[in-house]
Amino acid sequence: MFIKIVSGVSRHFPERILEWVMAVNIVWWGYRLTAPTTQWANVSAWEFMLSLGPSEEAWGWICVAVGTLRLLALVINGTFADTWYSAVSPWVRGATAGAGAVIWFIVFLSVSAANTSGAGIYQLPLILDLWCSLHVLFTIGRASRGAARNVGLP
Repeated sequence: MFIKIVSGVSRHFPERILEWVMAVNIVWWGYRLTAPTTQWANVSAWEFMLSLGPSEEAWGWICVAVGTLRLLALVINGTFADTWYSAVSPWVRGATAGAGAVIWFIVFLSVSAANTSGAGIYQLPLILDLWCSLHVLFTIGRASRGAARNVGLP
């Protein structure tokens, strides 16, 4: 099983490297937010995020959950392409990339409202996750058109 997972992931890794990087990135960022010490020392920079309800730790667990689900979808999609899940996993990959983009958008809005230096860097993960979302949607579209051609549809 281990060899099947490694070979399945490595087969698709080059074309999905950005998805892997962004999934690990959000898991790591979320993990750091769950630490017992306060990561958001400048509370004004995170005021918008905190106004949405969840605490710093809750935001961390949300990020860890989104990233972990995304990593699982990447592993399963690359490894078990011959199962029922292969039809669903691209949608999970796209949804979790979209969820990551929403999180990074909220982060970007929060640090931008406080006029901090984070406004210059947090737009990068936002743009990258938007790109991943679009890439997955294009992949799903190509697969759908290919399946339609196989059954004789235009």
